Amino acid sequence: MIRLTRLPPSEKNWFRQTINDYFQELVPNSAPLDSNFVEALWQNPSLTLLAIQSTPGRVGFAIIQKHTDSHELSEFCILPDHRGAGLGARAATLCLERHPGAWTLVVASALPGTARFWDRLLPTLPGVSHLGRGPALTPHQSHSYAFTYKGTP
Repeated sequence: MIRLTRLPPSEKNWFRQTINDYFQELVPNSAPLDSNFVEALWQNPSLTLLAIQSTPGRVGFAIIQKHTDSHELSEFCILPDHRGAGLGARAATLCLERHPGAWTLVVASALPGTARFWDRLLPTLPGVSHLGRGPALTPHQSHSYAFTYKGTP
């Protein structure tokens, strides 16, 4: 069973280590995120920081950013030891179910499994419509997606 829980500020140390490991996968040899940057994530009212939970504990995290007329799945990570077990598909669906409507996400280029995951999931996920594939927005991305979840315009 997968569930999403808000990541409390008391978990900043776990999150700082986990997001730094995640960014090392995405952008090898990148500098660790500044602790002030990580601290500021909790202060940003447009961000929702979520822990992805399963038995026996945390298996990843997600960051959802609220824009004026849409949401963005800014970061989505299933920890390496838990990948390939179907947890990501369920967790991604739970993220989308929190905010029916317009969504965007970008796909990292460093991990081939990331593109395969989103390229397979989004076209087949019930409730996704108006799916459009777009360009990468940074050199560390392969492409982007814009879509509507649950058919809401």
